[in-house]
Amino acid sequence: MQVFGQFIATVGWLGLALVASELGATLIHWLGQWVGFRLIGARIVRITGFRLQLSRVRGHWKLERPLTRHPHIVAAPSADAKRFNHAIYCFGGGLFNLLTVMLSLITLNQFKFSFDLWLFAFIIWIWVNTLKAVQLLPMNLHGYPTAGQEFRQARESTAAMTAAYVTACAAAVKVQTGSVRDLDASMIVMPRDGGNRNYLVVRQAWLILEWGLQHGLDTSELLAGLSRLEPSFNTLPPADLAKYLDATLYWNLVTNHRDPQIIAWYQDDGVQQLLRRYQPLAHYKLTAVYEWRVHQQPEQALELIGKGLKIAQRLHDEEEIAWLKALRLQVTA
Repeated sequence: MQVFGQFIATVGWLGLALVASELGATLIHWLGQWVGFRLIGARIVRITGFRLQLSRVRGHWKLERPLTRHPHIVAAPSADAKRFNHAIYCFGGGLFNLLTVMLSLITLNQFKFSFDLWLFAFIIWIWVNTLKAVQLLPMNLHGYPTAGQEFRQARESTAAMTAAYVTACAAAVKVQTGSVRDLDASMIVMPRDGGNRNYLVVRQAWLILEWGLQHGLDTSELLAGLSRLEPSFNTLPPADLAKYLDATLYWNLVTNHRDPQIIAWYQDDGVQQLLRRYQPLAHYKLTAVYEWRVHQQPEQALELIGKGLKIAQRLHDEEEIAWLKALRLQVTA
């Protein structure tokens, strides 16, 4: 019994070491990003992590509680596009974690640990910082590309690098204003030399759809532009693919474009599994619009919208709440 108690105590201390290492490694990662952003004139507008989110909304910092976001920082690039350095966006935080790993290994060689528990705790610290340096976690768990993948994609062409800058600007504007409506119209241009196999270019295409919808442009034309990139969807990171499938299905069904391909995508088990994992709240929105447009069941659609709103409000997902409320208005109109 005493041995079992010692084992439980050891596991508890190592668990505490893991939590402390994750917290420390994340703070070091954020520090590296902050230093990098300062060097290139970028301004931090959002810090997210540990079920807390600090956002700069319309000039004021606001504390939020999104329960489903991975730790990350959003920064607004300098207005001077020449100062944009994508390498710093990708590797600024990881570089500081890598330096921490190197210093920790040097320290490990300098000291002899007499108690094995401290040695294991130190190894956990090094391991967590190594994961942060290469950004394997939580990026892959959440379906996002690693820093290396982002960097490699941006270097494929000038159009891809432009798309990286434009999407970074759009992300910052969305944090500060709640939409991309205020984004400079000069950025809403599809690059011609980037090809549609680069997911940064596809992200810019999605941005054009979002910007156009918020400015009241013709939905069918915007969807036609996005549909030209459908052959490249299987090259996208899972989180991006789920986002674009959600948008493609939703807006085609909302505008009553019930093409056989759209219906087949909605009914595909693989698509549904992907959406449930990376866009879990989309289930209520998509099922509601499907019941409304395809099955002509507005009452059932409103019931699904109500369930989705409850979950979205519990998760503090303001964007999904806005989508569901807008859909409810259309169904009841």
